[in-house]
Amino acid sequence: MSIAKNAPKDCCGCNACAEICPRHCITMKRDKYGFLYPSVDASLCTECGACERVCPFISPSDNLSEPLGAYAACASDPRIYRTSSSGGAAYEIARQIIEQGGAVYGCAASGLEIKHIRVNDLAQLPLLQGSKYVQSTIQGCCRSIRSDLAAGLLVAFFGTPCQVAAVKKFIPKPSRTNLLLVDIICHGTPSPQMLEADVRSVAHGQPVDKISFRQGNSFILTLSSRGREIFSSDVFAQPFRDPYYRAFFDGISYRPSCYNCAYARPERVSDITVGDFWGLQSAKKFSETHRDGISLIMPVTPKGQQIVAHLSQSMHLAQAPVKEAVNGNTQLRHPMPFTRRGQLFRALYPALPFGLAVNLVYLDKRVRRALSPLKKILNGQHR
Repeated sequence: MSIAKNAPKDCCGCNACAEICPRHCITMKRDKYGFLYPSVDASLCTECGACERVCPFISPSDNLSEPLGAYAACASDPRIYRTSSSGGAAYEIARQIIEQGGAVYGCAASGLEIKHIRVNDLAQLPLLQGSKYVQSTIQGCCRSIRSDLAAGLLVAFFGTPCQVAAVKKFIPKPSRTNLLLVDIICHGTPSPQMLEADVRSVAHGQPVDKISFRQGNSFILTLSSRGREIFSSDVFAQPFRDPYYRAFFDGISYRPSCYNCAYARPERVSDITVGDFWGLQSAKKFSETHRDGISLIMPVTPKGQQIVAHLSQSMHLAQAPVKEAVNGNTQLRHPMPFTRRGQLFRALYPALPFGLAVNLVYLDKRVRRALSPLKKILNGQHR
């Protein structure tokens, strides 16, 4: 049976099936929501099963292990700390690999093009910094990683848990000795098509050459054109100004597999898990002195533990209970639920423009927010 027969909720769009196919009969195509799914040329397919063997949504549990520990972390270098989304853990792990002559694969943004790239020079590492709240394509990465490993290189791959699982299944276990897998805690991913539609609308046709999803602990979407900021929206201060950010934070615009994610759980698929350390209580002094964000680092394997041990040379580290890390981050316990608002959004989009569809989903909240000042005035008059 070919991979194309899988239901949408059982496909994360990782592209591993297309890369492993010996007949090159699988291509990834966008559905109406903009999510990539495999399309199989039946005239070429021999039903060899290679595509199913690398699918991270088929038998995922055999890839998971419990974390060996948890750390709150912040880069010692103020420049790295300021330019990273939280504490700079991913940057410092990647730097270790490059300084040992290795190659790093991670998500980069070039304008609105969000994709994984390969870097092997410290000067290129800033390209991978910063959060990207949209699905990245890892097309070509699996084969490139395989080639790097065959050449004896040390390789690190950073991605969402499902992307990490895909790479892990693609590379045979005997070949993984020099491969470090780092998963980024993931809430879920909207499609690039949704982001493109939103940017076209809020930028009013102006060309966008840079997008930033976050500034330290502040969740601010910023669009720039030719070095000039043309749009900025804080999702908490201005909850309905940008439809894309509102939909992302409430989890109504994710890929179907995100609501069915086998990797949103305490057991992890990687060598190291990194993300934000929400709810840090055991090291209050640490959180008080690092107010612009704190990384969570969880070594999962002895290989990951060895890498984390070396981070003490470039990061401030504070050990914390694994349970505390899990309790503070929903996606370390279970996937985002598919709510009624999410169902309504999928019924409206793409028949309606993206922004209009999102605004209609939140019409009740928008009305209540608009009437709130009037309600306060009326309540004051009746006192």
